[in-house]
Amino acid sequence: MKNKKVFKSTSLLLAIILMMFSFSSCGFKPEPPDEKAFSLVMDYTPVTLEVGDKITYRAILKNAEHEAYTLEHASDIIHIYVVKPENYMDPEAHIALSDAAVSESGIAPHGQIEAFHEFKPTEKGEYILKAYASFSIEGNKTTKNYFYECDEIKITVK
Repeated sequence: MKNKKVFKSTSLLLAIILMMFSFSSCGFKPEPPDEKAFSLVMDYTPVTLEVGDKITYRAILKNAEHEAYTLEHASDIIHIYVVKPENYMDPEAHIALSDAAVSESGIAPHGQIEAFHEFKPTEKGEYILKAYASFSIEGNKTTKNYFYECDEIKITVK
């Protein structure tokens, strides 16, 4: 009889411990990774166009980690733009002018997020193609901000 009581007490205690552990781990989020976890690359060709040509540029945000993440960002996680040099705006200033509404996007382990920008020049000249990504990841204890940008690419329109 005593063994049954000990067994029941031990089982009950074990069940309580397991429940407490499962409740405490429900809100667990992994800490944000370092900057090397992500990269932004630009898929671009050609760099010489004719007036009226239409081309679509693509930027890809890649996750090099074995972990999935939820990225918090403004309306667009990746921004691609083509401007004349005299209209160039620093990406950080562009972020300040962006829509402040917070959105979330998931990125799978070794996954990627793509953005596209269609460009159809209406006048000759030199242009700059630029892409950047800005987002944050909230961990259990900290939130980390990330910013990636591609080197600017010069485009000539004849």
